[in-house]
Amino acid sequence: MVCVPKLIRFKVAVRYTNVEGGRAIMDLEVFRQLLTPMGQGALRRAVGLQPTEATFLVNSAALRKHHSPELAKIALETALLRLKARDKFTDADRMYFTREALEQSTSDIVARHRAARFAGFGCVADLCCGIGGDALAFASAGLIVEAVDLDPLRITMTEANAAAAGVSDRVRGIVGDALTVPLEAKAAFADPNRRSDNRRFLSPEDYTPSLSAIRARFPSNFPLAVKIAPGVAKSDLPPDAEAEFVSLHGELKECVLWFGPLRGATRRATLLPSGETLAADAPSDSLPLAEQVGAVIYDPDPAVTRAGLVHELATRINAEPIDFEVQLLTSEQHTVTPFATAFGVEHSAPFHPKHLRDYLREHQIGRVTLIKRGSPADADDVLKKLKLDGPNHRTLLLTRVAGAHTAIVCERLN
Repeated sequence: MVCVPKLIRFKVAVRYTNVEGGRAIMDLEVFRQLLTPMGQGALRRAVGLQPTEATFLVNSAALRKHHSPELAKIALETALLRLKARDKFTDADRMYFTREALEQSTSDIVARHRAARFAGFGCVADLCCGIGGDALAFASAGLIVEAVDLDPLRITMTEANAAAAGVSDRVRGIVGDALTVPLEAKAAFADPNRRSDNRRFLSPEDYTPSLSAIRARFPSNFPLAVKIAPGVAKSDLPPDAEAEFVSLHGELKECVLWFGPLRGATRRATLLPSGETLAADAPSDSLPLAEQVGAVIYDPDPAVTRAGLVHELATRINAEPIDFEVQLLTSEQHTVTPFATAFGVEHSAPFHPKHLRDYLREHQIGRVTLIKRGSPADADDVLKKLKLDGPNHRTLLLTRVAGAHTAIVCERLN
């Protein structure tokens, strides 16, 4: 059977209202009005008002002079969310969101990276698709997408976003249960809900649907990827999956579990937007600690740290750990690497506020970027005691070296 884009809807006998945080904020029928020529006119007026959270009520009163209260509200909400979405989506000004769906959505840079691994499967299911961030990336990569969500409003938004991106011919919206809806896809990606009643869940078995339930609906060797929280416990990572930890501009964003033929390694750290990746099938043997802090300190990218690949990085750059519990490395020679921030060490000594203050004053260091790695010291308290004064800037690293609390004054090299 050929996978062909075709919208599948369940007939909704009642008016559907999206609820977030216990309050109704977006109505499906009113959203459909927003897509009409009249609604688009309201949206253009709303965008022209340049709304903010602070001016929302004033802007709403102005817009209600031309449109119904319901349409005015949804137009302003859309205009406001588009501004918030610019950090995630290149085409944010043409897209549609709910607040919760935007917060949970995948940025287009991350989604495009993920979609590349599905190349060749032809038809992919995007389960729990939200507003369609991943569906758009799959479709833009030339794949046919079965976008599935229980929320009719989010499916309607996915369709509208696909139309705005010019890929509606490759996106099939399905209102239904990700665990039971019939699929023609040859591979699947799932982004289960990790929140409930303002609580965030780390264990994949607490998600809706759970990881085990998602896996159970497919054959054991089916090409499947599941997005999970990057703070997941190592004990919750399935042994037959590749766990890929992804950072964007140095900020840890997500973990994706890859199963079946999509699996490429046991652990992987991927840095975006560069696409640099560090992977291993088995963790390296423990390395001995450095005898002392060398000329260079490396602070690994959080994706490397969470993937448990710090020792693999150390081997690659000929560096040594400074402590068994702190994920920092040191060496005498600087090796350029995208997987860590390197600092040139100028001063390293046991942490003592007075001695540290004397050193900073002697070198006229009046501004510091303070980084804590395993130190119990309170950052605000330390800065108050240092009483900084002077024209120079340095990085102050408070950490442990072979168990001893240590202050390292350094300067960023890359």
